[in-house]
Amino acid sequence: MSGQARWFMPFIVLILLTVGCSYEEQSASGEMPEMIKVQLMIPDKVSVKEDVALQIKLTQGEQPVNDADHVQFQVWNEQDEPEAPSFDQGMMSADELESRGATKAVSIGDGIYEVNYTFQEPGVYVVQAHVTSGAMHTMPRTKVTVE
Repeated sequence: MSGQARWFMPFIVLILLTVGCSYEEQSASGEMPEMIKVQLMIPDKVSVKEDVALQIKLTQGEQPVNDADHVQFQVWNEQDEPEAPSFDQGMMSADELESRGATKAVSIGDGIYEVNYTFQEPGVYVVQAHVTSGAMHTMPRTKVTVE
């Protein structure tokens, strides 16, 4: 081993140990934020041409989330499910969802977001919420029978 290599190797080992230890300290102290909990508050059955409040309640820990980045509702007859985006497209933006018929929800306080909707025809409909808050995104769905 040459003289330079003998001096250089301990220096490299010292750098690797320093970087490894500092990375470990950061990951141990960095806490993951608690996941947002989503509660759909949508009736199971409604009447045709009845104005219905589609609501969702967002909480993180015990606290209501009143500042979500995007909350939208998408409604379709279960026989006409919209085509999902391709894997290459990834997640749709809020604007793309609105172009596909999603409706932006309004915060009414206490972590509750709401959209008023009127079902025009009888059938079974899927109501899907799209919620983005920070780096978290969730898309819960439920079914509504319209008579």
